[in-house]
Amino acid sequence: MPIDRKSIRTLLQNAKRPVLADILGKLWDLPLVEHADAIWEKPGSHPPMEKEILESFESEFCRIGLTREQAKEYCSSLQKTRILQTATHSTATEGPTFLALHYLALMGLPPRETYFVGAYSGVSFANSAWSGCLNYSNRFDLETIISSQATEFARLKRSDADRSRDSAERRISLIPGKMRDAGVFKSRIPQKLVNLQPYFAEPIRKISPTAVCGDDFTVWSSQFCTNQLRQIIPEKSLLYFDLNEVISNYLLKVLKNSSHPLHRLLFDRKIRERVLEEFPGETTFFTVEVIRKNKIRQEALIIKDEMLKSENYQIELSLEKIIHGLEKGLLCPGLFLVFTVLSFINGLTCFGSFEQVEYLAEFKRRWIKIGFLEQELVRTVNITALTSGRCVDENETVVHPLDLLLGLEWSFPENITVGELMKPLLGRLGVAV
Repeated sequence: MPIDRKSIRTLLQNAKRPVLADILGKLWDLPLVEHADAIWEKPGSHPPMEKEILESFESEFCRIGLTREQAKEYCSSLQKTRILQTATHSTATEGPTFLALHYLALMGLPPRETYFVGAYSGVSFANSAWSGCLNYSNRFDLETIISSQATEFARLKRSDADRSRDSAERRISLIPGKMRDAGVFKSRIPQKLVNLQPYFAEPIRKISPTAVCGDDFTVWSSQFCTNQLRQIIPEKSLLYFDLNEVISNYLLKVLKNSSHPLHRLLFDRKIRERVLEEFPGETTFFTVEVIRKNKIRQEALIIKDEMLKSENYQIELSLEKIIHGLEKGLLCPGLFLVFTVLSFINGLTCFGSFEQVEYLAEFKRRWIKIGFLEQELVRTVNITALTSGRCVDENETVVHPLDLLLGLEWSFPENITVGELMKPLLGRLGVAV
């Protein structure tokens, strides 16, 4: 069925995606290159970014391996553009959807600027991006990805055979089964990854940082994804990092300041009740890991009765307890806090995929109604910078970053429209094509 601007608007409205319907109703026929340029337009005049958020970015850039001098230079670049890519999850390797949004964003990257990818680690390893896996397509067999000499190979072969009956996508798990439902935030490199790494195919091994058991997984994954995308799209300045680490560091700095909006939000009952009148009661402030039936799993913490509560965990809503939880890495900032800090306190433009544009529009509407945060910034921040799509070849077979590393000859089709990049994704959005 042919789709145009009018029909895509109707289809997405019927799929209960009103913000995306409005965006694509305007952009569907727009040449991709024009959209790529437009999303990089500098935001209007906003107050300077907070000192605490810049310090938190700098700390994270150092954590992932940069020198202090390099970290300061990158912070200066970020302060200049005030643009982040926030659609991705922290993952060992990315898939065709993340690849598409990177191609789109990098098409419009201004000269001498950097593309910052703030990967979200506040998810379990079993999220839709399969954060603990090497992800690739069925163009390649298992032996192309990993040597049959690997100790784990027989088990991987059985899993691959089971998966091939149901899916065109392939993946090799780099984590043990007990980590499947654990959170990516503050996770550690398991021995399984260390054991498998020497048996990766050479193109993968060449870009893979050395894995050391017990080291920080998101340092490894950030470096891997940076190396991977630089190999695929060379001559672009880009950097991956853990977004939740930035916000955790930031909260440790600002929550001790009794006049800061987030201190007042969490610890001033009247303000908190006013905010929670507008935001749903199930709004996740933090996530936490719990052990349930000998398995680690991630649970969402909501505010209830002066406590932060999940199904199997609770903590007093006090400055002392929250600071302790952040310092020990027990509390991972949730979506609400992450984007309140980035978009509505610091005025950053966050490139986002189809889900993000929906919930940021709701956040913005509610923050405007509450009137608690600086209103000019809240009203003017750009929360509709859509970067989305799916990379497929001429046969509509998905294209993964690892496919390209392994030698697949394919070029991103720059001379298409926004709608043509989005069309392979419509089924996932609940739109029948």
